Amino acid sequence: MAACCPGFGRERCAVLRWPIPFLAGAAALHALPALAPSRGWLVPAAAALVLGRRAPGLAAACAGFALALGMATVLVAAGWPCSRDRESALVEGRIAAPPLVRAGRTDFDLDVMHVDAPRPWPRRVRVSWYEAAQLPAVGERWRFELRLRCRRGFQNPGGAERELTLLRERIDATAYVVGKSRPARTGPAAALPIERLRARVAGAIAAALPPGPSVAVLQGLAVGVRGTIPDRLWEAFSATGIAHLMAISGLHVTGCALFALAGLRLVARLPWIARLPGRVTAESLVVVAVSAAYACLAGSSLPALRTVAMVALFAALRVLRRSWPLDRVLLLAAVALVATDPLALASIGFWLSFVATAALIAAALRGADARARLLDFARGQLAVTVLLTPVLTFGFGRLSLVSPLVNAIAIPLFGGLLLPVVLAGTVVATVSPALSSAIWRALAPLLDGTWPWLESIASWPGASWAPARQPAVLVAAIGILLFVALLVPVAGLRLAASALAAALCLGRPEPVAQGAFLLTALDVGQGLSVVVETRRHTLVFDTGPAWPGGGAAAQVTLLPYLRSRGVRAIDRLVVCHEDMDHAGGVDALRAALPVRRATAAAADAVSRGDACRRGDAWRWDGVTFRVVHPPEGFAGSDNDRSCAILVSGPGGRALLLADPESGGEEELLTQEIAADVVLLPHHGSRSSSQAALVAAVAARYGIASAGFGNRWGMPDPAVVARWRSAGTTVLATAEEGAVLARFPPRPGAVEISSVRRGARRWWRP
Repeated sequence: MAACCPGFGRERCAVLRWPIPFLAGAAALHALPALAPSRGWLVPAAAALVLGRRAPGLAAACAGFALALGMATVLVAAGWPCSRDRESALVEGRIAAPPLVRAGRTDFDLDVMHVDAPRPWPRRVRVSWYEAAQLPAVGERWRFELRLRCRRGFQNPGGAERELTLLRERIDATAYVVGKSRPARTGPAAALPIERLRARVAGAIAAALPPGPSVAVLQGLAVGVRGTIPDRLWEAFSATGIAHLMAISGLHVTGCALFALAGLRLVARLPWIARLPGRVTAESLVVVAVSAAYACLAGSSLPALRTVAMVALFAALRVLRRSWPLDRVLLLAAVALVATDPLALASIGFWLSFVATAALIAAALRGADARARLLDFARGQLAVTVLLTPVLTFGFGRLSLVSPLVNAIAIPLFGGLLLPVVLAGTVVATVSPALSSAIWRALAPLLDGTWPWLESIASWPGASWAPARQPAVLVAAIGILLFVALLVPVAGLRLAASALAAALCLGRPEPVAQGAFLLTALDVGQGLSVVVETRRHTLVFDTGPAWPGGGAAAQVTLLPYLRSRGVRAIDRLVVCHEDMDHAGGVDALRAALPVRRATAAAADAVSRGDACRRGDAWRWDGVTFRVVHPPEGFAGSDNDRSCAILVSGPGGRALLLADPESGGEEELLTQEIAADVVLLPHHGSRSSSQAALVAAVAARYGIASAGFGNRWGMPDPAVVARWRSAGTTVLATAEEGAVLARFPPRPGAVEISSVRRGARRWWRP
């Protein structure tokens, strides 16, 4: 057996033969377009039993796949059905975690106890309460009238998978408080000791400091409550590569374990303690218990649980008086974590934690003097940066180039100074929030002085690189190769894996040919955002909606898409009019990317651009853009004055319409507006798309940008029927996700595709 693993002993080779297949089997679930029947997991489970010892690797893979498939089947079945989306019901339940309060909105998880509606009921609901009259406390029992929504998120190239995230977090439905029935507290706080302690510590921090980013960061560092950290700081953390330090990570739990061990060693110096039998066992159990308690207090994040698993393995080995290499402990910790939560493999936190730890183990300190150790530290930082490349590029769409420099300063500062004080403050706050206030006030100036420094570095030219999005299968394959390369020291394997990881940064998306153009109508909910790309230029037509509780859809739709396409600047931004379902993401877009020119229906403060007027035209890479509406001096409503652009190339034409109603459409009919692809006016509202316009455009494809289950019923069925009767194929972003239209560089058929139809995944409803 040892011959199969050069340089390994027989026992170590055997350990590596089954954990990696087990993890690979669990990961294989995420390649499925759909789940098997409800008992489909029994087939791979039976295969694992049959194979047994005869083929341990294959048996382990089958076991991992069966475990993941069974878990996924249960979680999908528990979700609120989309056939009952937007159903309102009185729901009673218990507040499951500390509420997050942001501008005008309170978010919390509700463990459902009763629903005035037919079963099945969701077990846990993520609730948004706008303009909440009071703040619910963890463990309290409340009754709300909720509008229940199924697990459904935006689907765009380069975007996050919200449905999968909700599944992983065991959220069966989302909802918001509605109706005339006032929310009512129906029961006192129940015994949820961990969550109540988390809320106690978070409340102590908020009470000790004035509102600001330092409060949010300290709450994240102490108890894992990160939802109120401002978006601009997350951007800075991502650009500088220190996001891992701003939340509960393995570093925090390791520090907690070391502090507990140091305290126990001091106590063990007492003569009567040192002579007690079983001291090593008791010491190990206490360290594991303290680490596990802190991980629970921190919200049980995957990096924290990974560290607890490793601490427990080390403790067991110490009690058994055995010694294992660090890489084997790390691998078995991964198996333990995936065995208890097979969907952990779908979390970016899992891969960040394990790959980073594996990289540090591979570049472990071996120097005998300070200079050699400094070189080892630098090598470790470089290893982490290179080996996390596929994880970072796939998970965040960005790679920090200043990360080694910033982490060289930040890790000692946070690990040696900030972390011990935060841990001390957390312990004190669980006993007396008032006493902990002095600790939080002492830390605030340090953090307040750090943010401008970080934001300044993040703004450096070249501080971060946004590689083009690569296929998920390719990224996953390189990530697994990296992980194996770190654990199996085969000559040249690490070098090859590192070279492939670096190549991800140089990859480019499929280029747009001269004379061709790519139109992408993004899935932004109830709003509009379209990107038109030529060979060397990019136009953004509207930026999607802003949200009542703060933030904008552009942050999770438009910006990730642009990064996935390798776009570094916007050549022209067109904001059709000032409504927030069209202009809600302007500030987010301008903060993230340079905008070389902006145009709007009227020169305004929202777009900070020139007025959009009929007759304006420009040509990019063999493609012509012409403004066809509004004309100079047009006196219509805001909707009727919205900008319209006709894009023409050798392979066809696209008509970009926003919200024109009858007055605007009549004016448009004075122009030549025939097109192959059209954006349905006003999201497919019944106030638009009069028969004359439909006939004049004569489009082959129509795209309706509207939110799933929106309360206005857009696109209106009668409007869709009108377009279809004229021979137009109508695609709605609510059903299709982002819709892409590829216009060829010469006369030919326009190629239409959509995200939901083009890449089906088992977790998408």
